[in-house]
Amino acid sequence: MEHLPIPRDPISEHPTIALGTKQFHEPGPFSDYPTQHGEVLNAQYPHVPTQADALQGRFTAGISHMQVIDYYQGWLFCSLLQEFLGDLYKWQKYTSWTYDDQQRLKTISLSTKTLHEDLASLRASGPLASIRSGDAYEEYLKECLDQAFEAFDEIDFKFPGFSAAFAEEILCLASLAETLDSAVQTALVHGPVAEMDRGVQHFPESAKRPWFSKVASLLDLSSGNNKLAMIKAGWCPGDITKIGESFNTIAAFYYFSKFKADSTVADLHKDCPEYGCSLRIPAEPKHMSEGCNCPGMISFDEENLIDIYQKGDVPCFSIGRLEDGSLGIALSSCSIDEESQKDPNNHYVALSHVWSEGMGNPAANALPFCQLAYAQHWAMMAYQVVEETEADESKDGTGIMIQTKPKIRQLNIWIDTMCCPATPGYGKNLCLSMMREIYSNANVVMVRSAVLEALEIGDIVRDPSKGVMDVAAQLYLSPYMRRMWTLQEAVLAGASRARGIGDRLCLSFADGILSLESIINLLKQAPRQEALLAYRFMAEFRDLSTHMWQLGDGDGDKPVKHSLKGFDFFLSMLTAALKYRNVTVASDEVICLATLLNLRINSTRGVIPLIGHGETPEEGMCELWRRLQGLGGSLPSDLIFSSVPRVQVPGYRWAPATLVQYAKYGNLYVSHSSAYPAKISDKGLHVRLPGARLTSLAATAGSFGKLLPMVSMNDRKDIHSEDEATPPSVFLAKLQADEDGWFAVRIHKGENETRESAHAESRSESSQRPNLLQLLGSRSVALIYQNANISGPGLLVSIASQPSELSALDILSLNQEPLQTTSELPVKIMPLSGGASIIAEAANNCVEELNRRVVVESRQRTGGDAVENIWEDAVVIAELLKQTAKKIVEESSAALKEALYFEVLSTKASATYEAAIERFMQYVRQVAYFGGGIRCESYPDDQDWYVD
Repeated sequence: MEHLPIPRDPISEHPTIALGTKQFHEPGPFSDYPTQHGEVLNAQYPHVPTQADALQGRFTAGISHMQVIDYYQGWLFCSLLQEFLGDLYKWQKYTSWTYDDQQRLKTISLSTKTLHEDLASLRASGPLASIRSGDAYEEYLKECLDQAFEAFDEIDFKFPGFSAAFAEEILCLASLAETLDSAVQTALVHGPVAEMDRGVQHFPESAKRPWFSKVASLLDLSSGNNKLAMIKAGWCPGDITKIGESFNTIAAFYYFSKFKADSTVADLHKDCPEYGCSLRIPAEPKHMSEGCNCPGMISFDEENLIDIYQKGDVPCFSIGRLEDGSLGIALSSCSIDEESQKDPNNHYVALSHVWSEGMGNPAANALPFCQLAYAQHWAMMAYQVVEETEADESKDGTGIMIQTKPKIRQLNIWIDTMCCPATPGYGKNLCLSMMREIYSNANVVMVRSAVLEALEIGDIVRDPSKGVMDVAAQLYLSPYMRRMWTLQEAVLAGASRARGIGDRLCLSFADGILSLESIINLLKQAPRQEALLAYRFMAEFRDLSTHMWQLGDGDGDKPVKHSLKGFDFFLSMLTAALKYRNVTVASDEVICLATLLNLRINSTRGVIPLIGHGETPEEGMCELWRRLQGLGGSLPSDLIFSSVPRVQVPGYRWAPATLVQYAKYGNLYVSHSSAYPAKISDKGLHVRLPGARLTSLAATAGSFGKLLPMVSMNDRKDIHSEDEATPPSVFLAKLQADEDGWFAVRIHKGENETRESAHAESRSESSQRPNLLQLLGSRSVALIYQNANISGPGLLVSIASQPSELSALDILSLNQEPLQTTSELPVKIMPLSGGASIIAEAANNCVEELNRRVVVESRQRTGGDAVENIWEDAVVIAELLKQTAKKIVEESSAALKEALYFEVLSTKASATYEAAIERFMQYVRQVAYFGGGIRCESYPDDQDWYVD
């Protein structure tokens, strides 16, 4: 397993994989291996031969786990390696031995220490040096890798439970194949060695086949022992979820599973949810150490700060020696116009930090002197890094600049805690309105993070093989990367003069300062076993690149309209960057976004740090979407499908009300599934998308809105479950023109929580919206979806004006005016096929028959009892449901019975007829709640909608 990357101080070391095959020395050709050794696969596993087996002639019915290991280790390790490496494969190199005290052989295990070195030799002067796509060598390697890829399915099918029982052995085999696949793809993309441009750095390519999918359950970090071990090592569950979405290789998950995020806070995040960190540590100013004897708290008068901001300058402080030799702190004013910035006396270092780590103070512009002195010490080194980078003084030509000792000088420093008025009101708003100018005009922005400052980097800079991945992972997983404010500060770092690759964003570590640019250059020197993961980290850090976020022009006066393709890429990057970041104060989100995207507009009513009229955060979000439309020319049509809190301002109820940490709600869609632009109008977002009117197949059904009783086939008392009184969140829909086309439409689960978590101004309005049952019963509801295939995200909307009953759909489809609708519930649409579609059809038929039987029961009762009274009689309804369900199943085709048996077997070891009927009745209960299946009358063509 040594071919996989591992942290310097791992949670656990590489596992020892014992040599378990007899074919290690001469495994033979890979493609012939199954023929020569495959007889073992004809046996059963796990199985112990019995006397009955012997009587029936099955003398070799059983197979041991050692035989399975022998076969697959010989094939997917030894034979595959020999096929790739040829003469470079020496079994002695790929095994290791241990001896006891008497020097007797103790163990033999697999070893991959030399794998990357051998692959490099193969690429330099072996067959990989001249490989081309489509040649015989490439085709043969492709055949071998395809065969290896399918072998993991074969293991799961023929030997159930084996992979879980021998997870380490399986991970070894799969990760080896992934590494070989990556080597082949890298050679193919870069081309023959003789034709490569030596002046260009070439990065490794990912494997072509999704090897991780074959072992995902074995490397599941979101549950079980893996998750517990990671949380004890300082991981936040939100970060575990984040890497699950950002990385997709065995090597990456293996590395992260052994990485200690922050062992000083073991178990501190154990209660954090999977959608992101919820840890709240009070922002209190702290001394650098206990018993500190520094002069104490240093503070500035807010009026003095405001006076400087009103002049358009930036207030900073500097620490220096007084005439009596003591230290003093002076408040200074730095001009940020282009001419003034040519004077080094106007240069300043801006600090970027997480307030909960000791340098936050919401009550006053005050911090302990020791904190300010510490900040100056590191700020001088950060300034020196940028100064020497500009002078191109990298001593070794690597582009890596580290500073470990400061050059003593007078230096201006800006820290929000000290320099942004703490009292809410005019002064604070004035500072917030200048936040973009403050960070973009800083000569350097220095990052302080407690996690990073505990990490020593000197030896890593001298030798990247000693832990360069740890530096990248520590930054990626630090609290600094979870905050919205710090994203804006990092992206804007020296933007007015930066090259855009992190050259003016400096990070302080335990023994020195490194710029983000230097960290990226360090990653380029990662050792071979870490190269692919290092390259992936470089892509993750693009979120902090200044140039990636430049949407407006230089003066911030007028927005620059961008191409649709570039704008789409930007929106995707924006949503990815914000998915797991958060803000403590909800109203800060709009301020951060406006500052980050350079979308602030001048207010006629003084300095208000909100775009738009600045009255509520929601109005700010409305203006944000208007400005984004101005930049891109239109908005993504799929925004309407997002399952996040929505703005409640009329005309904007389609619009997401939040972008930060939206993982807690669901998905935020910023793609274009429509060929037509989506634009804001006074009636809502104008989109052109396919859709359908919805009506109940049993509109007058008495079961509508009723939860039928849970029924047991053998009168068990434990049939009741927790969801007996929970209304279903899934309804079945059927296209009128398609006799077999059933769809399951699932309401987004977090919708109720979404509404509750929206801004206070919107809660009263959102509570007035109809629930699913009311919506479907209104007979004026439509379903909008992404494409004609009717799958994926969708949106239930209520139609404002109800058409006539005679030709509703015809009138609507011929109407040139877009349909006026109100967005109600985001949904996910899942086409049903095979057994699921058969069960859906039968369940709908059962509901229709049940409604008829209830009517008959009502008429047969003495005095003609009301139908409604029958529905309220749980005993009668339970019996009618059981009789009807049995009748439907008994009279149905074998296909329904087979589908129900498979449904039972998906959760149980065996299936009975009674269990199949009970499972069927569960489906009937869900369908009956909505009066049966829902009929969809699709519009003939894509429909124009005003979605409010």
